Amino acid sequence: MRRLLAASAALLLTASVVFAAGEEQAEKPKPLSPEVMALKQQADGGDVAALNKLGNMYSIGNGVPRNLTEAAKYFKVAAEKGDSEAQTKMGMMSEAGFGLPRNAAEAMTWYNKAAAQNNATAQMRLATAYETGRGVQKDGKVAVKWFTAAALQKDHRAEVKLGDIYRDGLDPVQHDYAEAIKWYRAAADAGDKDGQYRLGYMYEQGMGVPASSEEAIAWYTKSDKQGNVDAHAALRLLQR
Repeated sequence: MRRLLAASAALLLTASVVFAAGEEQAEKPKPLSPEVMALKQQADGGDVAALNKLGNMYSIGNGVPRNLTEAAKYFKVAAEKGDSEAQTKMGMMSEAGFGLPRNAAEAMTWYNKAAAQNNATAQMRLATAYETGRGVQKDGKVAVKWFTAAALQKDHRAEVKLGDIYRDGLDPVQHDYAEAIKWYRAAADAGDKDGQYRLGYMYEQGMGVPASSEEAIAWYTKSDKQGNVDAHAALRLLQR
């Protein structure tokens, strides 16, 4: 019996050692691929495209272990070289506290740098911040300024947002149905489902345009075909 217990203990000990060794081996980082090594060499030489690509790879764990701190390191170098995409990423990471300490003021600094270079995403982030007062003093006029800057670059989210603001008002910006229609139509004509739905709503309610069930149905139908559930519900009500 003692021999059996001793043998069992020895077997368990051996298994534990083998398991631990295997676990230790699994935790060792895999060698980087030649592609990643080449990118790192280019990044070390200051290549902005390589810096951004490595930042993106580390941020999602594509081809390398996911490491937000490492991603921020590469984005920051590219951002300091004036790249607006990297500046926007730095703003987003600073705002959320991903790979960096959360710092709203720092985020706004990066967004402003990128927005000044006509980066529509940065302009949208700034506009939303001023609309909500997130990280900055709430200011409807400044929000509209940045939403307009993005909309003029055909950013459909900004076009729809401007339509919403001019339809409902955003202190101190007063509602203006004609402006709302202009921006909703810009998005709708470009095929944006939210713009199509909102334009249909304006026709249904007769806000800024003559009320027209036919026009409302036409726009709701286009939006519904793209999966807008609000348009689907509105269409069913109108077609009863």
